[in-house]
Amino acid sequence: MSSPEFTNEGVTVRTFDEIFASIAEMMRGIYGENINLDQDTPDGQFLGIISKQILDLETFGFNLYAQLDPDFSVGEIQNKIIKICGINRRPGTQSVVDVQIVVEYDLTLEAGYTAADDSDQNWVTTEDLSLLAGSNTITMYAEEYGSVSAGAATITSPVTIVIGVTSVNNALAASPGVDEETDEELRIRRNKSLENAAYSTVGGLLAKLGEIENVTDAVVYENVTDATDSDGIPGHSIWAIVEGGDVANIAETMTKNKTAGTGMLGAVTGIYNETIMRANGDTFVIPHEMKFDRPDETDLYIKMTATRKTATNPVDIDLIKQNLVALDFGIGESVQANSLYSTVYQPGPNFVATLLEISLDGITYTDESIDITIDKKLVIDAANIDITEVV
Repeated sequence: MSSPEFTNEGVTVRTFDEIFASIAEMMRGIYGENINLDQDTPDGQFLGIISKQILDLETFGFNLYAQLDPDFSVGEIQNKIIKICGINRRPGTQSVVDVQIVVEYDLTLEAGYTAADDSDQNWVTTEDLSLLAGSNTITMYAEEYGSVSAGAATITSPVTIVIGVTSVNNALAASPGVDEETDEELRIRRNKSLENAAYSTVGGLLAKLGEIENVTDAVVYENVTDATDSDGIPGHSIWAIVEGGDVANIAETMTKNKTAGTGMLGAVTGIYNETIMRANGDTFVIPHEMKFDRPDETDLYIKMTATRKTATNPVDIDLIKQNLVALDFGIGESVQANSLYSTVYQPGPNFVATLLEISLDGITYTDESIDITIDKKLVIDAANIDITEVV
């Protein structure tokens, strides 16, 4: 092969030896067969330098060609190529929480309305909201970006005073913010987005929910029978469970992608007001009430023994815990105890991990699998990891 080629199998590039031999042949054609191109000669060393530079250039071209496939592209190239699919990499986000706000009469809550939680962390609205007399569900965001936590019933102190607002409270815990989407996470979301054109209404709805800003996970379950199923979903109904994202955006997406007449299950209610233009130019509003749920975060407890291979070489217990805490489980995803060993060993092979067991209550442990209901999401807190180090 004399040069790089595009073939039916993709791009083919030359090895260093092939490049060296090709240039050497051309030099012999110019200077004669007696030219000395051994590695210890100036000409041979110069030829080696040139061959390496050409190899680097061809390798760059090969890697650039590979970047054209969104399943293999990385970094900034991935950011550009993924736009063809109509999606963008998710940046780091704020934590989000659904808050019930009670008002005495209809009013407009201006963007920037702020309430504080028990830890004096501020939560704010990002847009003007039209509230009706009584209880309304709104979405508020942590003032600080990153993983800001707030337990249920902790956001109760208004910072912004608005006449007519009588109380604020969050029935559910906040969904923590996330770091910028990784290359692998973006690839997975892109592949899910391909379901938009699928014949499955549920698949299309799930893909659309996944595209909403700040949504970090979502599932949609469907019961096509006449009777309530074993998961509690009524007949001919769907159950959407969405982590993150604005209630109003979720309600709009469900309205536009849910089959008309399909029932819904969920404790969170969002309303999308659809404005219709009459033939005479007048408009009227059709309110669509959508129901869905947030995932029920469930603590996973872990205990294990880490035995040093060398008595003087300690186990990095903090790093093991850090890696376990970073595990991200999907909604409804169960866990097998043995699957955690690969994460445990990431800090290095200077110890032997044994007796790894898991639990949902910190009392009853198992070394097998733990199944959870389809609306739950497992989370790991460092305080719930017990590692016994043996010298």
